[in-house]
Amino acid sequence: MSRTSLRTKLAAVAATGVMALGTGVLAASPAQAAARGAAQAAADCPYEYFCAYEGPGYTGRSIKVWQCNDVRWVPWTTTNGSWINNQTAGTRARFQWSNGTSSYTPGAYSVAYSGVNWGPIHYIDPC
Repeated sequence: MSRTSLRTKLAAVAATGVMALGTGVLAASPAQAAARGAAQAAADCPYEYFCAYEGPGYTGRSIKVWQCNDVRWVPWTTTNGSWINNQTAGTRARFQWSNGTSSYTPGAYSVAYSGVNWGPIHYIDPC
């Protein structure tokens, strides 16, 4: 039986790790990636703001509003958007629908990571 030095064993382990990284074997899980995406988006949506995103996971074009009655038109019609309500505790943003009705988000802090249908929503009022 041959003896392998500790240095040779460590080099083999390091090489295996590099190869695994290159193939994506050691990549983050989708849940970890989503958590990092959410943390980055929260950093991009300042405190006291309501932020709407064209795409899921807080991606794509965005609208960031903070002042009550600063009503913003939603310029996109995607069906898988997202939003972050990072306003003061309990503040609810209002969506004005194309049929003239309104609905409200849950109170801050709250999020919708995906699945927001922006098509029938014409305007956003942060509070």
